[in-house]
Amino acid sequence: MNWSVYADLSRPLTEAERQSVAEVLNEVVPDGGCVGQQRPGCDEVYFRLDDVSRDEASVMAARFLEVILEKAGVQARYELQLQPVLGR
Repeated sequence: MNWSVYADLSRPLTEAERQSVAEVLNEVVPDGGCVGQQRPGCDEVYFRLDDVSRDEASVMAARFLEVILEKAGVQARYELQLQPVLGR
C-alpha cells in the first residue's frame, strides 16, 4: 500500500528552518516531499511512502522525521497522520 504522510509540527518554522528542513527532506526521503505552513502557528512536512504496510509506514515516517529534524537542527514535536493513497 502507498501512504501520504503528514507531519504537523508543534510550532511555526522560520524561513531558514523551513529551507533547511526542505533540503534535508529531499536528501533523506527517496521521492522527496515538501514543507510549509498549513495554518497559522503550524508548519507541516509532507512525503509519501510506497509499498509498505500501515505499521511499516508509521515506523518509517517517525524515523524519517527524527532524522530530518535532527539534521536540519530544528527542535519541534510533531504529530503524524497517514492516509492511504487511492487509485494508484
